[in-house]
Amino acid sequence: MRLDSDTSMAKFWSSLVTIAAIAVFGFIAWKAFDTWRSDPAVKGIEQIMQQQK
Repeated sequence: MRLDSDTSMAKFWSSLVTIAAIAVFGFIAWKAFDTWRSDPAVKGIEQIMQQQK
């Protein structure tokens, strides 16, 4: 099946896929940051840095 790039339906699906890709990327980035913040090694480093201040 071939979609003509001039059709409004093709533009709609393209926009939908783009938005979905950005949402998935944001979710993965958020989960990675959350996992990194809960890492015990990171918490240990933060404690050491707080003690040095």
